[in-house]
Amino acid sequence: MSVRIDAAVPVPDQHGQFWLLYGNKYVRIHFAGGEPHEDTVVRGPGTFEDWPSLAGFDRIDAVVPVPDQHSQFWFLSGDRYVRIHIADGEPHQDTVVRGPGSLDEWPSLAKLQ
Repeated sequence: MSVRIDAAVPVPDQHGQFWLLYGNKYVRIHFAGGEPHEDTVVRGPGTFEDWPSLAGFDRIDAVVPVPDQHSQFWFLSGDRYVRIHIADGEPHQDTVVRGPGSLDEWPSLAKLQ
């Protein structure tokens, strides 16, 4: 079996921890420093149905941090997006800031057609 990671999101207040997104699933991993870089599964795997702001998405193609907005990210999937704020502290509650919406509504990306 081969796994393909579609996107990665840093856990806001946990240095070295990331959510790795693949298909409609995710896993939270801690990458330790040093050589070799050991990693540990912190939580998961889970599905997007467990992640309220991503429910309804079947995959995420990319994640982009929002400049100057701590812990906010654009999650991009096909021709759709959602902007999410992920709070510090366990269990890292998240809230939708904008969307979900179509990339056609995003002025600079709508010009790419």
